Amino acid sequence: MVDKTVGMRGLWPQLLEVVKKRRRFTWILLDQNASVRSYDGATLTLAWINQGAVDNFLSSGSPSILEEALEELLGRPSAVKSVVEGKPGSLTRLTPANPAPQVQVSVAVTAPEPSPQTAERATDTLHRVLGQTAFLMHEQGHSQAAALLTDVEDVELVPGNRFGDWEDAVLIVPPYLVPRFTAEVIAAIQPVLTHVAGRHGLEINGVSAAPALPDIGDDWRQVLQEGLAKGTASNQGSRTRARGVAPALSKEGFVFDSREEMLVYEALKRAQAELPPDSTISIFPLPMGRVGVGNAWTPDFLITMAGRVGIVEVDGPHHQKRFAADATRDRQWRNSGIVHIERILVEETSADADLDALVKQFLTRLSVFR
Repeated sequence: MVDKTVGMRGLWPQLLEVVKKRRRFTWILLDQNASVRSYDGATLTLAWINQGAVDNFLSSGSPSILEEALEELLGRPSAVKSVVEGKPGSLTRLTPANPAPQVQVSVAVTAPEPSPQTAERATDTLHRVLGQTAFLMHEQGHSQAAALLTDVEDVELVPGNRFGDWEDAVLIVPPYLVPRFTAEVIAAIQPVLTHVAGRHGLEINGVSAAPALPDIGDDWRQVLQEGLAKGTASNQGSRTRARGVAPALSKEGFVFDSREEMLVYEALKRAQAELPPDSTISIFPLPMGRVGVGNAWTPDFLITMAGRVGIVEVDGPHHQKRFAADATRDRQWRNSGIVHIERILVEETSADADLDALVKQFLTRLSVFR
């Protein structure tokens, strides 16, 4: 076969972008740990920095994601193979045993602006810190925090105080994800990220999350006006659309607030498919409604079955501090005619079997009990 390695290396950044749109976890793995070793037109061989990265790539189902991206980009199927070729040159850290050279000068000097190559290396280091932090969080059992880190689009460093004694890391995430980075999540991430950054010679003190800025052009007014006009056509996910929904959270014409909501939607669809056509359910994701007290609320799912109506809410960590508010809202739903309310924790969406059991229990109560 013809060696097409040079061409594939040129396409590698474009291929990573295609992968990123499909699954951020796979993109981080490839971006931080792999490079093109060879490509013969039928098989892409990747060079990895260590065996652990390869194991994570294989165990996470990422090869199929990459193969799908290859077919989308090239228009033909390609296989993927992996080899371990060791770590690239590591960063040198200044320690007491290896002090920085001291130079005395007799004239004032101005530090030059960082070159594009230096800035690129700094960005690569920050993304490596992010990826290694995510892996460590997963290995330590903080799966939820690790999953959130896979959706971080960028990391920015800002002065920690007005003197610039240290720097804080700002995790740039899609706007809809900012509320998911609660104080508890940040408290779990911060010591790990600080430790990993220190291993790369970076002194980071604080960690926070901020929304990514939208890409706009000169015609942003017209684009926004058209979007607002479309948003008024339907209540479905209107608040989510207003915040700027990620493409990955749109499915079958519906929009969702989170990946966990999409998993619950899939579980409800599986239950729907198992029911007889003349006695099935209807599923309404994120419908907006006005309850008796006059508030406009949006339940995660409104379910109808056998002449009855129920609600399914998918609760993230922020609901731990909103128990009283949730209880009040549930009471208002019941006073407005919706008696059956199921709250599913995000931690309960990780396994399809467990999620299917919760959905079936809810539907049984909805169909049997008044």
